[in-house]
Amino acid sequence: ADLAPLSIIKRGFGGSNMFDVRYFLTELVLRHKPRAVLLYEGDNDVSIGATPAEVLVHFEAIVTGIHVALPQTRIYVVSVKPSISRWQLCPTMTRTNSLLKAFCDNDSRLTYVDVASPMLGGDGTPLPEVFVEDNLHMNGGGYDIWRDVVRPVLLHKEARHEVKTTD
Repeated sequence: ADLAPLSIIKRGFGGSNMFDVRYFLTELVLRHKPRAVLLYEGDNDVSIGATPAEVLVHFEAIVTGIHVALPQTRIYVVSVKPSISRWQLCPTMTRTNSLLKAFCDNDSRLTYVDVASPMLGGDGTPLPEVFVEDNLHMNGGGYDIWRDVVRPVLLHKEARHEVKTTD
């Protein structure tokens, strides 16, 4: 509903990371032949000790895998979100976001979407009101932020590609 009227195929799964997407790329993405992919990973990668460079290597492989099979497919990568419970990893997450953005900036088929900045308060720390009790996962307020950032980007770039059907 947050991305209507765009056609969405939900393929997300909890606890995943960039390597998982890379490994399951055919099943998760390629078999659907999407015109666009919205990808959120990096949070769990960093939490298990992956370096920003390692996250980028997997992202580059995902992009290559998609573009070999589907050269015109646009890919939107959502920044790694800040969270209270993983705040000690913020420098690594920030560097990961910088590498992802720089990579996206070099290919017109790639778009980096920054959801991290609006999740920070005036003091530069994560907004506590957008998390559930574990201070990692978002509540409705967190997802509202994501919707308000992601929706205009996707609608601006993807709405013209949406197949219109008549009832």
